Amino acid sequence: MPGERAPGNYADVASWTAQRTPVTRVNMLGGDFWLVSQFTPDQPGNDWVVTFDNTYYENARILVLGDDGLVRQFESGAATATNDMPRGTAAVSLSPGHHYAVVIEVSSKFYTAIPRIDVQTRAEYHKRRTNESALMLGSLGVLFGLGVFIMFVGLWIRDRSYTLYGCQALILVLGWGFFFGVPQGWLGINTDPVNFTQWFILLPVVHVRFTIRFLELWRHSPRMARLGYAIVIASIIALPISLIFPSLAFLIATFLVSTVVLFSASMGIWSLWRGVRRARFFTLAYMAVLIPGSIILPVNFGLIPSIVDNADLMTLMGNSCEAMLLAFALADHVKLVEDGRERFRRGMQEAVAKASIDALTGLGNRLAFNVMIEEITRRENVDPAAGTWLIAMIDLDGLKLVNDSQGHERGDDLLSAVGEGLARLGDLIRAFRLGGDEFAIIAYGDEHTQERLEKALAELDRRLRGSDFPDAGISYGICSAPANQRRFSNADFAELVREADRAMYAHKSRRRTQRVSDPHPADQTVTVLRGD
Repeated sequence: MPGERAPGNYADVASWTAQRTPVTRVNMLGGDFWLVSQFTPDQPGNDWVVTFDNTYYENARILVLGDDGLVRQFESGAATATNDMPRGTAAVSLSPGHHYAVVIEVSSKFYTAIPRIDVQTRAEYHKRRTNESALMLGSLGVLFGLGVFIMFVGLWIRDRSYTLYGCQALILVLGWGFFFGVPQGWLGINTDPVNFTQWFILLPVVHVRFTIRFLELWRHSPRMARLGYAIVIASIIALPISLIFPSLAFLIATFLVSTVVLFSASMGIWSLWRGVRRARFFTLAYMAVLIPGSIILPVNFGLIPSIVDNADLMTLMGNSCEAMLLAFALADHVKLVEDGRERFRRGMQEAVAKASIDALTGLGNRLAFNVMIEEITRRENVDPAAGTWLIAMIDLDGLKLVNDSQGHERGDDLLSAVGEGLARLGDLIRAFRLGGDEFAIIAYGDEHTQERLEKALAELDRRLRGSDFPDAGISYGICSAPANQRRFSNADFAELVREADRAMYAHKSRRRTQRVSDPHPADQTVTVLRGD
């Protein structure tokens, strides 16, 4: 009741306690309470620490009284920022065999669990605080590092899933940082009226959107995606309510966080069942949160005492495990995306390869011819002394006559025979069918290579005329680039093609003249015109 005062000494504790009505538990919606605990030290040594913890509170006055005349008073809480959070500590000297009482006057807008009083030796408390501080800072560091890194990855690659996950991790860092009193106790910042609950109420706004985008719920289950956005809207509405009615803030935050974790875990299991591979680590991440959550949730609602020491720290560690597993899920997603891109790249290569092959002759087509020229122009001829590029333009003579007199199937046989002959010209020589009766060759080499190419084309012409196609043959012209030229442009190759074309038409004209002047052209030596 207002105006009550704590007992003045240990002898008054019994009568003072008898004048008050005991309660079974504190109201989780806040209020003012006295907490009393009596004890007798049973270990040697005088250095002890009295700890008031296991819950969030705004203000507490800790009074330690002893039958040896001890009277010590300390103050703690989020509103005072004068002691460790979320626990208040009082370092006292206690004598074995004497009786002591701890009387705490606590006041808060809400409580997160049933409060607890611990009495430990200073060595025990130091070990406990060291371990818990290391776990707290390590967990916050993991959350912060992953959050910043993945958020920047998301911004860099413009993937909103990563950006939302990074924001989610950073909101968790702020929420837990406020809970453990980092801004108040460590930085001396007064954050009223905002406390840790507002950050956890804000969490579902990005949490749900991350789940929807990562699991692609709009594509797989639009109804569940709409349910997720209903949670988002509820969180946005709940944020100002938590500031107007601060006693409800923690229960609202607990309800919303529990709802969003169940939503994400359920969607992960459902997606995994549907065969969505990226849901593997995602589901495992939320299992890491559900396990400590199932322990702390009844405690948060004040239904049972905490069955573990510092359940909030265990939940923070669960959040850091969740963050690491979600990072694995995102990395797995990157691998899936890269695998998809690789399959797409291979598919495109196969499609381009198929689109670049002439189906009849097996040679490259005009597309392949142009692509090879583009590849050559992108690189430099590092050793001009080893050779230069050559272009040969070839025209198949007599194809129309064969088609008209023997049919198009026979004409196709003639084209296949020419393609087969050009394909056997050599490793550094690549042949193309540009369309109809037009062929081309791109080769690399020196003057000897050009001479061998001329002889090979002449031999192919003789074989055609000496086979089942006596009226067929090939006219060709070869043009080589300057021997000292290192780089080639598209214009350079266009000029080579024009020169080779002119040489080919000159060759065709000479062949026509030879056929008119000699009724047995197969016995004539073919003269090759070389474009310079």
